[in-house]
Amino acid sequence: MMDNDQKIKALGELQRILEAARADGRRVVHCHGVFDLLHPGHILHFKEARKQGDLLVVTVTPDRFVRKGPGRPVFNQRLRLESIAALETVDYAALNEWPTAVETIQRLKPHVYVKGQDYAQAASDVTGRIVDEEAAVKAVGGRLVFTNEEAFSSSHILNRFFSAYPDHTQQYLQAFRQRYRAEQVIDALKRLEDLRVLVVGEAILDQYCYCFPMGKSPKETIVSTRFVSEEHFAGGSLAVANHLAGFCREVTLLTALGAEAAQQAFIRSKLKSNVRLEVVITEERPTIRKRRYLEPNFLTKMFEVEYLDDAPIPEPVERTLHERLQRLQPAHDMVAVSDFGHGLMTEPLRQFLSTCGAFLALNSQSNSANLGFNPVTKYARADFVCIDEPELKLAAGSQYGALPMMAEQVKARLRTGAMLVSRGPGGSLILSDGAQAVETPALATKVVDRTGAGDALFAIASPCVYRRLPVELVGFIGNCVGALAVEIVCNRDPVDPILLQKFVTSLLR
Repeated sequence: MMDNDQKIKALGELQRILEAARADGRRVVHCHGVFDLLHPGHILHFKEARKQGDLLVVTVTPDRFVRKGPGRPVFNQRLRLESIAALETVDYAALNEWPTAVETIQRLKPHVYVKGQDYAQAASDVTGRIVDEEAAVKAVGGRLVFTNEEAFSSSHILNRFFSAYPDHTQQYLQAFRQRYRAEQVIDALKRLEDLRVLVVGEAILDQYCYCFPMGKSPKETIVSTRFVSEEHFAGGSLAVANHLAGFCREVTLLTALGAEAAQQAFIRSKLKSNVRLEVVITEERPTIRKRRYLEPNFLTKMFEVEYLDDAPIPEPVERTLHERLQRLQPAHDMVAVSDFGHGLMTEPLRQFLSTCGAFLALNSQSNSANLGFNPVTKYARADFVCIDEPELKLAAGSQYGALPMMAEQVKARLRTGAMLVSRGPGGSLILSDGAQAVETPALATKVVDRTGAGDALFAIASPCVYRRLPVELVGFIGNCVGALAVEIVCNRDPVDPILLQKFVTSLLR
């Protein structure tokens, strides 16, 4: 019998081994998955699969492609390979090189591709990958088989015995599981699919300049850095629109851009296909750019340079925006305003949005350029307000005090039906008419970059409130979105609906 190291092969080597085996008339059986915590269900699955042929090969999803939410996989790819290779039933194990098994099936050409009973109903596979995998195995002359082993769940076992969350978060999740199943949460998210959303707010180009600190300049009191690379992102209201576009049928973005043609082309290239851009060109004002200088290994931010004119927009531009708002608003179910306080949202525009009768979701941000001058209370009313804790304190005019009391005060002043206050590692607080305030713990286990996470939370929580989802469900979904968003560098990608569904399923098993 081969030892573990002999059974673990690179895909290229395994491909040659299987070609020889097929030439000798041996039938190849292939299983594929994450296998994050090998459990009795997997062992029974492999035993049943082995009966389908002469050689059983198991390929494992690499760590970088595991999409079961923050903190997963619990066991790294080497440990997962070692565990599988230790099973007598398994002849060979290999690390996959792609996000799905399709390319691997095309190379290994198994006679039989075996999946568990969970995948027998293609409609229940939120990723849709089982359909692609079946097509791939049929294309190489093989067939798809489902085993009927006793059902176990790695996620359930990991949640119970290997949770990365503190005790209070585990207690919260245990109680939440008693009230909601993953299917209920996913069904609630699907209720957003037919919505038409109008997004209004400043477009921001986020630029990351990656550079290594070298040391103090010998003649100056500054630290010298060596340039490595740079990356550009569509931020601000652009990011909000992209997040929404993954969950809603149609998104229209109304914003202003500078006259630079290259920047306009970049922005259009970054918007999702179902985002319609309604833009007013401001010849005298540049598109807002925020350039941050970071150490690339740990994404440590060193300093920031902002390119902007944050004075109120000229009156002709304001009139044009007002006319566009009047024309666009009636054709949409709701309006989501991202007010970064950089001059786009003037008093007349705020007044129109507060009184036009549309469902208004509002995120009014404080930042280094406007600290203290852009409170959410500049608006007369809103149906949903999403702000962070420092922004709430500025709006309440109180640095200290009980957070729920301050939130109730601002909520009453804005006559808003629901308010969500994000608290970073402290989770979130959400208040709604006719319901008790609900606290939801943070669900992130790894923070790569916090930039843009608040925009993602606002984007997905807003249509949830519009659809009148229960308060505790909005808090849970919002914090799941936040947990996924902080694992994304800046606004490199919007939060993916399928990844959100997989994260929800993983948490609630």
